[in-house]
Order: sequence, then C-alpha cells, then structure tokens
Amino acid sequence: MIKHWGFALATATCLFASQQAMALSVSANGGEDSFGAEASQTIFPGFRAGVGYLNTDDSGHNAKAYSGSLMFSPYLPGLDVSVGGRYQYQDTHYGNGGGLGLGGSAFVDTPIPLTSIGGYGFYTPEGLSNGDLEKSYEYGAQARVNLISQTYAYVGYRYMRSDFEGEDSHTLDSGPVLGVSVGF
Repeated sequence: MIKHWGFALATATCLFASQQAMALSVSANGGEDSFGAEASQTIFPGFRAGVGYLNTDDSGHNAKAYSGSLMFSPYLPGLDVSVGGRYQYQDTHYGNGGGLGLGGSAFVDTPIPLTSIGGYGFYTPEGLSNGDLEKSYEYGAQARVNLISQTYAYVGYRYMRSDFEGEDSHTLDSGPVLGVSVGF
C-alpha cells in the first residue's frame, strides 16, 4: 500500500512541476508615446498572477498605471483564453485612484504558421473604484508571432480611457503597440 502512495505522490509532484516548468513570462511593449512592462507567474495549474506598469504621455500629460492581476486560463486546444480580475492604480494629471477591473483575453491560431490573433479588455465600474477614479476601461487587439518556444513578438492597438471625479472622461492611451514576451 505504501508503494502505491509513494508512486502516486511522485506522479503528482512530476505533473505539478511540469505545469510550473515554463511558468514565468516577462513582456515589454511600446507605442509612440508609451511604454510598459509586465510579468506573470503560474501559481497553480490554470491560474496566473501578474504585475504590470504603463507609462504614457498620449493624453498630453503623463499618466502612470500600476496593476496586479489574477487570471484563470483553462486549457483549450487552438485557443488561448483567460478571464479574471485586475486591480489597477492610475497616477495621472486628472486624478489618482484605482479599482478592480474584470476582463480577460482570447487569442486563436490562424492558418499562418506560428501566428495567432485576438484581443483583451478590462472594465472597472464605479462601484469597484477608489480615490479620484470613477471608472475606466482598456481594450486592445493583437497579432502574435511565435519566435521560439514560449517567446513571441506582437503588434497591436491599445485604448485606455478613464473617468475621474470632477473631470470629464479622458483617453490616457490610444494607438499602435509593438512588444515582445519571453517565457521561462
């Protein structure tokens, strides 16, 4: 009986370790008036925790966004899907504040080898915001090309808009983005 438990424990350990083998990814991106970086780590099979930073001057004033996320990504062949939550704090000319945004992403393989297309989006409603931030949303579209295993380059479009207390709605970032993501 002990042999069977030992075998089961060894098998479970190997399976869990294989899920963690390429668990860390780091990405950097830039646009005409913006740059950003993100890092994410698999914490359990199917779940990733991440942090991010965006600096943009697209609105005519500097804005910085700091974020932390927890995303669920089920295994679906030919489809890269994730859903979850992201807390983002925005330090801008128009106000400072943060909020919990709900959203996700979906990418599908294309007939072009090693290429996928898709998009992402997050919405932070007024009820989940704090500070000067009333609500915000960010969305984007991307085309990805795998360069080597767990490494891809991408080109796309990002749009980020926020409402602040006592201010109208302001577009903080809008435009083309070029980036690279490396997995370890």
